[in-house]
Amino acid sequence: MKRYVALLACVAAVAMACQSKSKQESPAAAPEEVIPVRIAQAEERVLVFPVVASGILTSGQEAKPGFKTGGVIKRTFVEEGDRVFKGQLLATLHMAEINAQAQQAEEGLAKAKRDLQRAKNLYADSVATLEQVQNASTAVRLAEESIQIARFNQQYSEVRSPVNGKVIRKLLSEGEVAGPGMPVFFLLGNESGDWTIQAGLSDRDWARLRPGNLAEIAFDAFPGQVFQGRVKRLADVVNPQSGTFDAEVELLTRPPKLASGLAASLRISPEKAGSSVVIPIDALMESQNGSGAVYVINPDGQTAARRTVRIGPLYGDWVVVQEGLTPGEQVATTGGLFLEDGRKIKIIQ
Repeated sequence: MKRYVALLACVAAVAMACQSKSKQESPAAAPEEVIPVRIAQAEERVLVFPVVASGILTSGQEAKPGFKTGGVIKRTFVEEGDRVFKGQLLATLHMAEINAQAQQAEEGLAKAKRDLQRAKNLYADSVATLEQVQNASTAVRLAEESIQIARFNQQYSEVRSPVNGKVIRKLLSEGEVAGPGMPVFFLLGNESGDWTIQAGLSDRDWARLRPGNLAEIAFDAFPGQVFQGRVKRLADVVNPQSGTFDAEVELLTRPPKLASGLAASLRISPEKAGSSVVIPIDALMESQNGSGAVYVINPDGQTAARRTVRIGPLYGDWVVVQEGLTPGEQVATTGGLFLEDGRKIKIIQ
């Protein structure tokens, strides 16, 4: 029995010695890691957010001149691609029929005047009635009006350009029959004030703009070049086909070549500007559905706290913070991805 008790005592002593040695050999807890970060300050800035849109270049002066009367085209004087000036003769009709109509009108007027004179003589001899004299006078007036119509048709039996521009399409050729008012040419004006960009705007963008707002214009056909423009006109009603509000932007500076249908990108600057709180975009650690997360530096300058903010649009390298930050608060930028709420930091330059 004594030997058994002695054996237990030895085992207990060895166990205590091993436990004491284990405690002595276990290392101390590692100190918390300090995260180096760079910081930036939330700032209040006056920002002007441009209206971004796309449009198509077109000429505000489009013309489709034609003959006032119908007839056979005798001659055309221009071809597609030719430049024309206002008042230039473009085409004429064969005048035989039109001149014959004018001659008939003149003969009719002469006959009406003879009939009137005869009716007056007979009325003086009490042979004709007053009504017959009045009818003859009416016939003279109608014949005079027929003369005016025939002469007008003679004058407008030719096509002249109503604009300074370019022939885009020749719709009819010599020898073809042109009906009254039927277009013979399709012309586009080429003066500086003629070229405009037609763009569609959302209702919010439309409400922010006014005629006279300046615009930067980029054409796909001229990469790397930026041209200046100005809002000329804003529609008062929505376009039922596109569901947008039409805007017309005139060119202040022009590309070396212009053609109707060129695609253009617009950045229009509204006059109204408001102040917004902004932070560098690299201070935004997370973003989803208009919400984001930033790490705000606590007043002690040694820890950072995670904060959820409501974000707005981007402005260059900055992002607008609509709620959650006030101007002057400091946020982590570089190194912020390694932070956790309440983690110790070291501010570096």
